[in-house]
Amino acid sequence: MAIRTTARALLSLATLRETRRRLATRRGRGLVAGIAVAYAVVSMLVGSMLILEPIGGDYFWMVLWSGNGTHAWDYPGLLVVGSWGILSLPLFPTVAMIVVSIGVGIGGAAAVVLLLPWLRRLTVGSRRTATAGAAAGMGPAVTGLATLGACCCTTCAGAAGISVVAATSGTTLSALLVNDWYIGAFQMVVVAVSLLAQERAFRLTGPACPVPPPFDRRFAAGAALRLGLLIAGVTWSLAMLVEWGTTDPLTAGPGLWYHWILEHQLLALLAVGAALFPQELARAFRALGHSFTTYALRVALAVAGVTWAIGVPPTLVSAGLGGLVNEMLGYAGVGAAWGAVPPDSPLGWALVFHWLMQHLFLGAFALAVAVDPRRALAPLLWSTPAPRVGVGRDAPASRDPAWTPSIAATPGPTGPASGGTESS
Repeated sequence: MAIRTTARALLSLATLRETRRRLATRRGRGLVAGIAVAYAVVSMLVGSMLILEPIGGDYFWMVLWSGNGTHAWDYPGLLVVGSWGILSLPLFPTVAMIVVSIGVGIGGAAAVVLLLPWLRRLTVGSRRTATAGAAAGMGPAVTGLATLGACCCTTCAGAAGISVVAATSGTTLSALLVNDWYIGAFQMVVVAVSLLAQERAFRLTGPACPVPPPFDRRFAAGAALRLGLLIAGVTWSLAMLVEWGTTDPLTAGPGLWYHWILEHQLLALLAVGAALFPQELARAFRALGHSFTTYALRVALAVAGVTWAIGVPPTLVSAGLGGLVNEMLGYAGVGAAWGAVPPDSPLGWALVFHWLMQHLFLGAFALAVAVDPRRALAPLLWSTPAPRVGVGRDAPASRDPAWTPSIAATPGPTGPASGGTESS
């Protein structure tokens, strides 16, 4: 029953139930459509998919079916030429632009819908609730603007984090920009993560909202830890796609698949999940208890954490594996017989980020969760709202330093004590 409840809660979050509920009006749907269309037009202009310039000549359109073996993800594509300019719609960049535009429209519209009541009702309570919701709703819009036009243009280098993804996955920025589908995938993932964070924040607003934590050192430490996990997890997960550009997954050996599944995605998904949904993750570990699934997951996290944060013996390097120590030995010029692995890029800020954040930080966090999930997740909960003790909106909040919201809280009439909804 607990597992089923957790699954329903995660599905509710993934489908943005609370966000969709707040936008389920004619005004809300109109705002989503308007903001999405405006963002799409600006994105096409920035990415040179749409060129508004009088060129004269006859109007024509054509479907391009191939590109002589290059950029297969761009075909089939549509090319429209008229006296007003040129419109080019390659396949995957167009799909990525549409998905991102919808995400930005949802986030921006949610912010507007929540901000309008605040302008009408200037009471303290409504102002606080609406301001928090508006700030949450602006998240997807901000991340969309940060990567504006990136999915449409093979020469755009302004996408947030693209250079880090390139440097930490063994490729160059120019090679990454030539394979522009990575940028579209990056942009969609970033906006999707922002929408999930927005949905999570929306569930912490309203009459059943728990007491927010005080803005002290514990809050700052917990928030910084969650932000670091989010940045490291997203960039490291996307780096796998870049590696697939140089290594065919269909012909890869067991060592590389271990690297991609456990060292890449398991560590990255744990970090992103812990950053965005620490209460839900704590609740899931408690619900699973001492089951076989829990121990299997913890063993997988421990093995991946050791091989990635520390390293592997020389016999496993030939299989495509290598951890932090292996890469540092490779940078120091030690021979392959000692287990050295050449680093993915020259020494610089990108390589330092790769070693500290993606190797050491992600691996150490996975090891901590494997050893003791409750203690490892406790610092993340310092920046989450505390449950109320008792029943009702005005019930006092628990401020026990050892409190872990989703583990210790008990549900009340309005739902779980952590937020008043089944998945907050």
